[in-house]
Amino acid sequence: CGFMMAFQILARKIASKPVFMSSMVQCPIIAAAFDPGDHILVLTANDKSLKPQKEVLMNSCGFDVDENRFIIQGCQDIPGFDAVAKGQAVPLDVVQPGMVKMVMGIIDRNTKIAGILLECTELPPYADALRAATGLPVWDAITCADFYINAHKDNPRFGINDWQAQWDGTVDEYAFGANLIEKDKAELVNKAGTAKPKPKPKAKSKAAAQKLIKKLTKKQAPILGVVRLDYNYPPAAGDIDCPGSYDYDVLFRMVPGLTFDMAQAGRMTHQVQQEFTSAIKWLEAKGCVGITGDCGFMMA
Repeated sequence: CGFMMAFQILARKIASKPVFMSSMVQCPIIAAAFDPGDHILVLTANDKSLKPQKEVLMNSCGFDVDENRFIIQGCQDIPGFDAVAKGQAVPLDVVQPGMVKMVMGIIDRNTKIAGILLECTELPPYADALRAATGLPVWDAITCADFYINAHKDNPRFGINDWQAQWDGTVDEYAFGANLIEKDKAELVNKAGTAKPKPKPKAKSKAAAQKLIKKLTKKQAPILGVVRLDYNYPPAAGDIDCPGSYDYDVLFRMVPGLTFDMAQAGRMTHQVQQEFTSAIKWLEAKGCVGITGDCGFMMA
């Protein structure tokens, strides 16, 4: 829930891993990428709930925001979207056309909008439709989780390989054409000093190979932890609570007694705060490399 941003500071004090309780932690990166005169459209489930906390919530993300730069727009009046407040399944085929129509209308009236941030964790299913219709970059809870998780994953395109297993501490010297396949190397005009094919490494014993595979698999499978409200709704692909929204492992931990109203108000009872602390520690103990929440108001 995007309202979990209310608990960002608390979670940060508890955890030793990165904590990103709301997609709004991406605000500093987004703001830095555009001219100060550009506007960012922030879509939320209900702007009447988010606007009163705008300054506090933005500051909890680690920066001061100009109040006129981030344009907050609620989705509560889009036909079918009231299912979010009711805890029901949101009819994608009904809501998506209304979502696109609303956003296109806003952009027509404000040509300074250069990007879109989806604050509500039930909005990612509409991100692709908005990208296609507007041609603008769209950030959401899933791009936020991917940003932190990717920092733990091996980059297969360049750099050292198999670094999770062993490395001799030296970087291979680059030779001209080393990044090309043999067919492309043959077509080079300047072939002086072209890299020669490297001999294939000798095969390891079956036991050693299995051990290496197991180690690489573990290192190459960072786990995302998601703190959940004590609230159930049928998640769809794209929702932060749907395992199918990710291409990596996700662990979910519900906090007993933590309601949407608490997240929206930014306050927990002492008992719920203890449960919240236990949830963060449990996710870390399970090996999660980063922790987020299923309510964006956990950010404060």
